[in-house]
Amino acid sequence: AVMAHELGHLKCDHGVWLTFANILMLGAYWFTGLGGFIAQSLEENLFHWFREAELTCDRAALLVDQDPKVVISVLMKLAGGCPSMADQLNVDAFLEQACSYDRASSSPVGWYIKNAQTRQLSHPLPVLRAREIDEWSKSQDYTSLLRRAIQMN
Repeated sequence: AVMAHELGHLKCDHGVWLTFANILMLGAYWFTGLGGFIAQSLEENLFHWFREAELTCDRAALLVDQDPKVVISVLMKLAGGCPSMADQLNVDAFLEQACSYDRASSSPVGWYIKNAQTRQLSHPLPVLRAREIDEWSKSQDYTSLLRRAIQMN
């Protein structure tokens, strides 16, 4: 799952786009006044793109592994579960944490706090990545991609 995730970055040319975005951002900082505002806006959008790119690569891992529980267990380990405790990790409990997080951030104040906490993160919170994988694994898009791959083989 980890290798498939990283290969997803390569397949999607994330490194190329990241380099281009960084050059744009550095260029914006050279301009005084409005340049700082533009650079800050670019930086905020770049962090958003980072987080979306991670979700894309999590989907790549699921396409390769085809078992959402395996991908989610990797995300759990990233959240702090050590390999020696792998047999004690509970995917369903982890997904319930995501639901609790969603409920807590559904109010306007909760939404604001969530944005303030995650705006400068390059990766989405592991629990939210797990929820996204769980939801996507049940989607028609995922099923269609798997069917298409089977037909190609």
